[in-house]
Amino acid sequence: MLKILYLILGLLGIGLIIFIHELGHFIAAKLLKVDVEVLSYGMGPRLFSFYGRKTEYRLSMIPFGGYCRMKGSLDLMKALSDDARSIEKTEAGSYFWTTPQARFLIYLAGPLMNFLLAVLLLAVLALIPVERLSDPAIVTPISAYPEVFPETVEQPSIKKGDKLVSIGDYSFLDWQDAEKLIQEYKGMEIPLTVERNGKLIDVLLIPSEKDGAYVYGITNLQEAVIGHSVSPDFKEGDRIIEADGRPVEYTLDVYAVGKEDFPITIDRDGERLERTIKDGHLPFSWYSEIRKSSEGAWPLSYGIKRTVNLAGAALSALGAFITFHLEDALAVMTGPVKAAESIGGITALAFSVSGSSGMRALLLLLSIVSVSVAVGNMLPIPTFDGGQMLINIAEMIRGKALSPRSYVILQIAGMIAALLIMAAMYSLDIKAYFFS
Repeated sequence: MLKILYLILGLLGIGLIIFIHELGHFIAAKLLKVDVEVLSYGMGPRLFSFYGRKTEYRLSMIPFGGYCRMKGSLDLMKALSDDARSIEKTEAGSYFWTTPQARFLIYLAGPLMNFLLAVLLLAVLALIPVERLSDPAIVTPISAYPEVFPETVEQPSIKKGDKLVSIGDYSFLDWQDAEKLIQEYKGMEIPLTVERNGKLIDVLLIPSEKDGAYVYGITNLQEAVIGHSVSPDFKEGDRIIEADGRPVEYTLDVYAVGKEDFPITIDRDGERLERTIKDGHLPFSWYSEIRKSSEGAWPLSYGIKRTVNLAGAALSALGAFITFHLEDALAVMTGPVKAAESIGGITALAFSVSGSSGMRALLLLLSIVSVSVAVGNMLPIPTFDGGQMLINIAEMIRGKALSPRSYVILQIAGMIAALLIMAAMYSLDIKAYFFS
């Protein structure tokens, strides 16, 4: 029953994104003086409608998607019945009455609306604070712990116990903040200010190439204090002071023991207690502070950047699918039914944790759908936006319109291609529900 509810919620979300796509076509058509006969939220039989000056605004029975029907079908049918070489004597306000440049913009408006929607959703997401783990930015070169990091990566500018303070004018909030910023340098040398023995020192963080990637050879030194535990032998706040008879200050000192079974000593409110680690499994997590933060000071910039990244991922998946690299495509693609169920389920689960978590999940998932709809519609297939734009580009280059017969043939070919793509996508659902 829950799966059905998740499916319905997911389909409603996807339907809303598709309707906004159609709304983009509607707005562009109106601005370019093309009459829209019907703008419908939902598909199938009409439930309710009202009429504007030239448009019927409709609510249809199946609330998953929508459509925007522009004036022009009668012009096309008349030209076909007359076996005309072009569609002439069209009525004012007809789709075929306007220029190929205007028609191109009308079809571009759908995907563009989806991209703009994704940017907006992600910008709002960036404003919602999220709880993050927070540890002091105290670091060590990994070469100080060869038992834990056998790789030979040196970082002579950093000493064990250094605290990362800033890059230029930017002061680090914590280790997680510093690590994120360092990763953005992607192999470049980084001028840092660190605190060492109470003094501020300028150092240069130099990357090393390892297996085709650049690494900086430093890691966080986290105090060996226990957080959440699944064992009654440990409590939050316990501090590990010895492991296998050796003194422990940081978590890495525990990992450096290198044994599956070893004794540890903990300090609990001044009392020393003996415990044993078995099978190399630590039945607890390490303690970290929690801080609330948003994604950054520039939400619109964040929205644009994330939308571009999502578009790149969607294009890669689509490219793998089209070129029959099915293993790569199937690793990131799923059928529409399974996708809808996942959207509903993930969102419901996130809302059960907190309202802010639920909103972040919902905004992210809807932005992914919006970008996917935009990228999918850009395929150069007639009946898709990309195919219609290609037809109008060809008409601009040729200086004349396609014949009505050629136009209809392309639309039929596009419908067949669309049906084949839909069959392929729904086959992923069949595989997910019946063969996995």
